[in-house]
Amino acid sequence: MKTYEIIKRNIMPLLLLATAGVFGSCSQTEIDMLPADNSGIISTVIQKGWLADGNAIRKQLTTEVREGMGSSGSVTLYLNATKQAETASEVSLTYDTNLLDAYNETTGNAYEALPQEALQLSGQTFSLEAGSQRSEPVTVSYTLTAEQSADQTYVIPLRAEVVSGPLELNAEDAGYLIFLQVVENPGDCNKGADATKVFYVMETNDVNPLNMLSFRLADSRKYLFDAVVLFSDNIVLDHTGLHALVNDNVRYLLNNREKYLAPLQERGMKVYLGMTPYHTHAGLSTMLPATADYFARQLKIICDTYSLDGVFFDDEYTSLEDTPPTGFLGAYSKEAAAYLLYATKRIMPERDVIAYQLGMIRQFTTEGCKFEDETGKVWGPGDYIDYIMVDYSDGNDFDLDNFPGVPENRVGRWSTNFGSTSPSWPLVERLEQTRDIYKTLFLFSIDPYRSNGSFNTTPIGNREKLTQVQALNRVCETLYGESLEVGDTYRKDW
Repeated sequence: MKTYEIIKRNIMPLLLLATAGVFGSCSQTEIDMLPADNSGIISTVIQKGWLADGNAIRKQLTTEVREGMGSSGSVTLYLNATKQAETASEVSLTYDTNLLDAYNETTGNAYEALPQEALQLSGQTFSLEAGSQRSEPVTVSYTLTAEQSADQTYVIPLRAEVVSGPLELNAEDAGYLIFLQVVENPGDCNKGADATKVFYVMETNDVNPLNMLSFRLADSRKYLFDAVVLFSDNIVLDHTGLHALVNDNVRYLLNNREKYLAPLQERGMKVYLGMTPYHTHAGLSTMLPATADYFARQLKIICDTYSLDGVFFDDEYTSLEDTPPTGFLGAYSKEAAAYLLYATKRIMPERDVIAYQLGMIRQFTTEGCKFEDETGKVWGPGDYIDYIMVDYSDGNDFDLDNFPGVPENRVGRWSTNFGSTSPSWPLVERLEQTRDIYKTLFLFSIDPYRSNGSFNTTPIGNREKLTQVQALNRVCETLYGESLEVGDTYRKDW
C-alpha cells in the first residue's frame, strides 16, 4: 500500500468535518442551549473518602478460611481520599450488623454475621493526616468458633464514620463487608514448633509428588512430610548459554503446579527445586561470581514464577573441560560453591537454601566462604544456608564446625536412601538423636510402585529387612509417638 493512499483515505473525513463546521455555523438560534446537568459531578473542593483493602478492593471482598475452631486470618483496610486536605481527619471503624441486614434485604440473601467476639481490630479509628490521601492500615483479624461450618459464608460488617476533620463519606462508601467462605480443612503438616521436619527428596523421573498426601500420623492426622525436593533439575552449559529448568519431568510438574504442587503447599508443605549439574563444565563449584549471580537470577525467576519455597543444591556430575569456558573456573572450588549459595540466598532472602553435603559442599571454613554485601554485612555459612542434608554414608564423620553458624537443629545428619537395592534403614537411636537434637530428616526416593515390591510387600535391607512402610512407621513412632497411616497412593501419570 502506497503512502499517499493512506493520507488520502484519512484526510477526507477531516475535510468533510471542517466543511460541515463552516457551513453549519450560520445561526446560533437553531442550537438547543439547555442548562447542563451537573448532578453527577463531585466538586473537587470536597474531600471524599472510602474504604479499600491493600489491593484497592472497595465496599466488599471475599476470602477463604479453613473450617475448624481456631482457624484464623486477617484483612487489612485503608481509608482513602479523593484529594489532600490542609487538616487531618479521623474516622471510626465499628462492627454493625445493620449493614448486613440491609444487604440481605436488597439482594435476597440470608448471610449470617460472624460474631463480634470472633473479631479483633488493630485500631478503632483511621487517621488521615493533613496532605495525605491514604491512612495507615487497620487490620481486621478473625478467628472461627465452633459454630461456623464448612461450605457456609459468614460476613464481617464494618461501618466507617467521620469523627473529626473535613473528610466526607457517602452512604455507599461508609460500609465494608468481608465475606468469609469457610472451606473444608484438608489438614496440615504442622506437628509443633519443636517437632522434627521431614523432607522427601523425590525422584521426579519416577514418582508422583501427590504421594506426599498418602502418609499421615494415625492419631493427630498430621501429614508426615513437611517438604518435598523436586530432584532434580539440571545446570547445563551449551552453545546458547547457561540454563536451568531443562529436566522434562521437573518442567512438567512446574507447568502443572495446580494439580501436583499446590495441594501440598495448601497443607503447609514446602516445595523446593533440586539443582544438580549435568555432565558439562557448569557446576555448583565452577562458576565465577558474575556467572553465579546470573544463575541465581535465573533461579529466582523460576521460584517466583512457580511459587517455589527455595532451592536444594547437589554438587555432582560436573564434567570439566581442558579449557574452561568464559565465566568458569578451570577446577572445582569450595569458595565458588559457597558463593553460589550466598548469591541465591542474597537475591531470595525469604526462601530456603538447602546444601547437600557432597562434592565441594563439605567444608566452608575459609575466609573465602565469607562474603560482604553492598551494605557492609558479612555473610557466613549460617547466613546463606538454611538446612544441610548429610550424605547417607557420612553421618558418622559429620562435623558441624565445617559450616560455621549453621545451627545443629537444621542439619539432616541421618539421611536414608529408600531407593537403594539394599538400604540401611534408619536406626531407632539415630532417629532419637534426630528428634532431640537435629530436628531435620531427609528421606530419598520413597516409591510406592517400585518394581521389587519393597514398598509394602517385600522386605529388603542390609542390616535388617523391612519394607518402606515399616521403615516409615519406625520414623513416625520414634519422632512423634504415633503410628503411620498410609492412604491412597498415586502413580506417575504424565
